[in-house]
Amino acid sequence: PYGQMSLWGTPIKNLSYLVLTKDKPDKQFMAMFMGFMDGDGYFDIGEQKQYNKKTKAPTRSTIRIRLASNVNTRDLALLEYFLEVLKVGKIDTMSGDRDQVRVIFSKKDLITRILPLIKEYNLEFLTSQREKQFALVNYILDNSITHWENLNFKESLFVVKSVSELAKLDYFCDWLVGFTIAEGSFGFKARGSAFFQLKQSGEDNVNLLKTASFVITGEHSIASFKPDSSGGYQLSLSSKKDIEHVVSFFS
Repeated sequence: PYGQMSLWGTPIKNLSYLVLTKDKPDKQFMAMFMGFMDGDGYFDIGEQKQYNKKTKAPTRSTIRIRLASNVNTRDLALLEYFLEVLKVGKIDTMSGDRDQVRVIFSKKDLITRILPLIKEYNLEFLTSQREKQFALVNYILDNSITHWENLNFKESLFVVKSVSELAKLDYFCDWLVGFTIAEGSFGFKARGSAFFQLKQSGEDNVNLLKTASFVITGEHSIASFKPDSSGGYQLSLSSKKDIEHVVSFFS
C-alpha cells in the first residue's frame, strides 16, 4: 500500500567527512551510536569453550562478551563510519548470507574504549532488552568473573522511565537519531501523504515511543499504543503538522 525508505534515503557511499577530528568521539556521537545499538544491536554473552592446546581435551569454559549488529550490505558504510570514529571493532561478512554484514566490538574493545566513554558521558541504554544485557556485562566485569561456571547472575527488575524522565535526558534527541536509523522509517501512502514510523517490541519500551513523539512534535501523545500479534508497538506520525515537526527535528 505504500513505499518505505531508510532514514538516509539511499545507500551511503562515503561518510568519511563526518569523522570527528578529536581523538575520541563526543557525547553526541556516542548517544547516537547507543540509540542505534538499542534498536539494531545486541550484546552476545555466552559460554566460550576452551581446550587444552596439546591434548585437545576440554578445559574450563570462559565467558564471551561482545557487542554486535547485523545490517544489510547496503548499510556497510554506516558500520565503517562507526569503526572510523570509535577506532575499534571489526566488520565480518556473515557466512551463508551474502546480503548481511556484521560489526563486532570485542570484550577488549568494550573495556578499553566503549565502556569508558559511556561512563564518562553518563549515558544509558534505554530499551529494556539492551539495559538488561548491559547489566549482565557490568556484573561480569565488576566482579572479575572469568569462567562460565562461576556466573550466578540474578536479573533485576527493569525500571520503566516515565516520558518526563526520558525527555529530560540531555542526550535523548541524539539517541533518537540513532534509534531511528535502526528502527524508524519514512514513506508515502498510496495517495501521496507522508508518514514517519518508529517501531519497538515490548510494553516496557512504549514510553520511548511516546517520548519520541513528544520531543518531535512538542505535544504529549494521546494515541493509544496497542501491541500487534507479535507484541510490537508502533508510533506513526502522518498529519501535515506532525510531518513538518518531523522534518524540522531531523534537519
